[in-house]
Amino acid sequence: MINKSILVVFLIAFFYASTPICMAQETEKDTTKNESVTPFRKGRWITGLTGFIGSGSTENTNTKTKSISNQYRIELNTGKFIKDRINLGLSANMERSNIEESDVEVLTSESFFIGPKGTYYASGSSIGSIFFSLSPGYALYRDKAGSVVDNVYIENVNKGGGFGFLFTFGFAYVIDDRVSFDLGLNYNVYWLNLDQESNTGQDLGSDSYELSNLSFSFGFKILLDSKPL
Repeated sequence: MINKSILVVFLIAFFYASTPICMAQETEKDTTKNESVTPFRKGRWITGLTGFIGSGSTENTNTKTKSISNQYRIELNTGKFIKDRINLGLSANMERSNIEESDVEVLTSESFFIGPKGTYYASGSSIGSIFFSLSPGYALYRDKAGSVVDNVYIENVNKGGGFGFLFTFGFAYVIDDRVSFDLGLNYNVYWLNLDQESNTGQDLGSDSYELSNLSFSFGFKILLDSKPL
C-alpha cells in the first residue's frame, strides 16, 4: 500500500520550493537587469546522488507480535545538456527493503536498475525548475521469504531480471549556478522473469512478475561547464 503521508510531504515541499521561483519572476519584471541564464544550459554536465531511507516498527497488541521494517534506495546519475533544459545521460540505482516479525518471519527484497535517462527542466529560471525524467533499462531482482514451520526454518528465494521503467517528477532548487538540490516523486515498474528456489533443495520452477512502487526521494547534483561561458 502507498503511504499517503509521502504524497502529502511531497506536495508541501513542492509548494514551498516553488514559491521562490514565482517571487523571482515578479522581481525580474520590476527591474531593468538582463534576464538570468538558466543553470540547465546546453553543454553543461550534471552529476549527483539521490535516494531515500526509511525505518519503522509496529506492534499488534492483540496477537502480541512486532514487526520492524527498513528500506533504502540510492541512485547515481550523470548526463549532458544537449539543449537548454534537456539532459541525456545514464542512471543506476539500487533498492533494498527488509521486514522482520517477532515470530521469525523475514521478507527481504533487493533490486538493481541501470539504463539511459532523459530529463526535461520546464523553467529557465536561475533559481530552479520543475523537472520530468524517464529512464528505461534492465533490472536485476532478488527476494527471499523465510519462516519457522514446526521448529524448522524454511526459506524461499526468487531471483532473475527483466525490463523496466523509472519515471520521476520533481523540483530542482539551484544554489550559485553550481549545486542543485532535488525533491522527487518516483514511480518504477519492472517486468521480471524469476527462478524460484527453496533451502529444502526443492526447485519451484519459474514465474513472471510485474513489480511497481511509488517512492519519495531527495538528493543533490553538481553542475559543471564543459567550457567557459
